[in-house]
Amino acid sequence: MAIHLCQKSYGTIKIYIKVIMHLESICMNALPVVKEAGMFVAENRRQIPWGEIEKKGDRDFVTSIDKKSERLLVKGLSAILPEAGFFTEEKTVEQGDSRLRWVVDPIDGTTNFIHRTPVTAVSVALMDGDDLLIGIVYEVTLDELFYSWKDAGTSFCNSEEIHVSDCSEFRKALVATGFPYQREGRLPAILETAGYFLEHCQDIRRFGSAATDLCYVACGRMDIYYESYLQLWDVAAGILIVRNAGGTVVDFSGSEHLTGQQVLATNGRFIEESLSGIRIPPITR
Repeated sequence: MAIHLCQKSYGTIKIYIKVIMHLESICMNALPVVKEAGMFVAENRRQIPWGEIEKKGDRDFVTSIDKKSERLLVKGLSAILPEAGFFTEEKTVEQGDSRLRWVVDPIDGTTNFIHRTPVTAVSVALMDGDDLLIGIVYEVTLDELFYSWKDAGTSFCNSEEIHVSDCSEFRKALVATGFPYQREGRLPAILETAGYFLEHCQDIRRFGSAATDLCYVACGRMDIYYESYLQLWDVAAGILIVRNAGGTVVDFSGSEHLTGQQVLATNGRFIEESLSGIRIPPITR
């Protein structure tokens, strides 16, 4: 049976084919763009007066550096792939509704940035609908550039291949987590979940950057990472990097079809043990 495509659909398919055939090249071209934005962030790490900080919500802040970093990213990524739209945290550019879009967090770890404490990252993903095509995370304070692309078969940090840990005992697993800005009514489940991991695993770390937490699972520094009440720009890039490094990423219902609001990432083990202790309810679409 013949399939007839309208001009717009045909053009969209051609763009998609072009992108899929050149994912590695697109990723390599995007790396210096992401690193430039990260270096800009690093150069502006200073104690920022509270009068220069905007408040988006309870415990949720944005600085002029977030916005300038995002503009740098939008300009550079647009030059690489003009056909792609954007879904960005600070909304400095029109938020496109196209399937092909860059998902951008110009500073993941703004609170750390404000207080001049590690960890701070720039996170960029390229997505086609829900399909992750490219993931790039630049952790500023350690100058570490993590990246991968669909079907790459591996993930990288500063051009070196990385892989998840080989930890096989839940009680020896080191766990990373984070906490939401809005905590009212959520604390009992959050604290009970943290208590479970503190009792059954080696220990918990809280770095303050979801993108970095995922990359630390990907490179074997952490064995488990869980967090809820997130946004897609926090985790999209890191999810692909973990999966291509041999790890597993699901939501709190155990589904691999992620919205970005909840993430459980492991070294490929510990999914059932972790889910059995998470008391934070799954978030549905």
